[in-house]
Amino acid sequence: MPEQPVEFLLLRHAKSSWDSPAQSDHERPLNDRGIRAAATMARLCVRLDILPDRILSSDSSRTRETVERFIDASDWEGPIEFRPELYHAPPETLIEMARSQGAGSRRLLVVAHNPGVEELTSRLVGKATTCPTATLSQFHIDTETWSDWTGEVIEHLGTWRPKELDD
Repeated sequence: MPEQPVEFLLLRHAKSSWDSPAQSDHERPLNDRGIRAAATMARLCVRLDILPDRILSSDSSRTRETVERFIDASDWEGPIEFRPELYHAPPETLIEMARSQGAGSRRLLVVAHNPGVEELTSRLVGKATTCPTATLSQFHIDTETWSDWTGEVIEHLGTWRPKELDD
């Protein structure tokens, strides 16, 4: 086990609005429930002392707004990168983005979409795991260097869903 395991945080974007049917999927904003849930998950990270060193996020409107609400609720300050490759990315892309973009951070938060988030979470947990909107999972990974990550984890530290939290 590495001396200081690197931590991978994986967050599915918060609940988006379907109020404008003509709006593209990429441009859908958060709804009121999503705004509250993104803040709830940020406050959870503060309480657990697991705020990230860096955030990688899909470039969709709902992931951008999830990150904005996360920052507002946690007073987090750090580097953020919005990447089009994370929009509806499969698990392999989520891992590759962490490997290629995680350098310099011990705790990395990736904000993305289903089905990729749920598929990767299930793989890392070792069993089927549901990830409704704003679900956050935390893992210790098997290396001290992001570029060496094999896609395996040392430990699943938790998965949290906003509806299950008292906030």
